[in-house]
Amino acid sequence: MIYITYIVTFIILVFYSVLDIKYREIPAWLLYAGTAVVFALCIASKIIIKADIIGYVIISSAIYGVICLMARSLQKWVGEADFDVIYLIYLAVGARNLVIFSFSMFALSGVMYAWLAVCKSDRDRRLPLIPVLTAAYVMTITLGGGVSW
Repeated sequence: MIYITYIVTFIILVFYSVLDIKYREIPAWLLYAGTAVVFALCIASKIIIKADIIGYVIISSAIYGVICLMARSLQKWVGEADFDVIYLIYLAVGARNLVIFSFSMFALSGVMYAWLAVCKSDRDRRLPLIPVLTAAYVMTITLGGGVSW
């Protein structure tokens, strides 16, 4: 079941990446629909392994609250959709693998911004971050060796 969650999350992230590159925004209903699908898959996984579903829902809701606060405080620099995508990735990989995801995200972001500095691109333009998050997700799945909720 976990591999199904990984694959569905990857497909959703690729779709979001294309929208982010092409239109520079993602409709909120698409973000919430993708999050609901991944959340439902995670609940189904919890049911299969007979884990604590109520605790998982409470912790996931608390983490979503923290991510919303981060989005509010960093809205000048990072789009709100990026934080929704980070939450979607948290749902797929779990809290422990989120550390690997964070390091991957910072490394890929640093490479992207260094490349842009060398190319002397327009600094006022907003850069699509969701493709970077998708690449960091793939690195997390590859390096993390699976989920550890």
